[in-house]
Amino acid sequence: GNKIMRAHWDSWVTEDHLKALSEREVEIVRLPIGDWTLNQYGPYVGCMDGAAEKIDWFLDTAAKYNLKVLLDVHALKDSQNGFDNSGKASDLTWTDQNNFKHWSIQNASWMGHWNGTTYDWINQDNINWAIENVRGLMTRWGNHPAVYALEPVNEPWWNTDIPTLKDFYRSVRSVIREINPEVKFVFHDSFIPNAYVWNDLFADDDTYNVVVDTH
Repeated sequence: GNKIMRAHWDSWVTEDHLKALSEREVEIVRLPIGDWTLNQYGPYVGCMDGAAEKIDWFLDTAAKYNLKVLLDVHALKDSQNGFDNSGKASDLTWTDQNNFKHWSIQNASWMGHWNGTTYDWINQDNINWAIENVRGLMTRWGNHPAVYALEPVNEPWWNTDIPTLKDFYRSVRSVIREINPEVKFVFHDSFIPNAYVWNDLFADDDTYNVVVDTH
């Protein structure tokens, strides 16, 4: 597994790619990473050896070509949305010998146990893990000249418990500001692009370096 990942990292982004982006006057590049990058667990142990060093290289090379980088945590423990782009398609059903479906099966267990209607309970251990993941990312790269912004979770799904997500966002922003307040805090709107939902996330006079990400 690690051989496959290393081959992927080395070919997916090269110095020539970043140089070409700079020549096209691209200013910011999003780098999707998993929460296993610095602290491996479960199926990622060993498989992701070298990931952090590859990010070192990416950031150094981006800085060389004056590119800014958004560190975007695409995958959280037990999945924040159940999608394959979260590192884990949570559930799947085989429809025949050769085919399966998963997009229509809605489940995401990072925040807790989803019973099909709501969360029976909140998994605070997973949330704390995600907060500490941001602390680790900021400790290692928060003062790197290429790091422009950090997004603690990409696309938490529409059934996410919003009060819990807001508390998570507030905690993460505090971690970012503690280490480098100039790094922009980017938060995804959980597919709920309504101002009234998010207006109370921070006070009106406390929105410095806060960016909302809507897909």
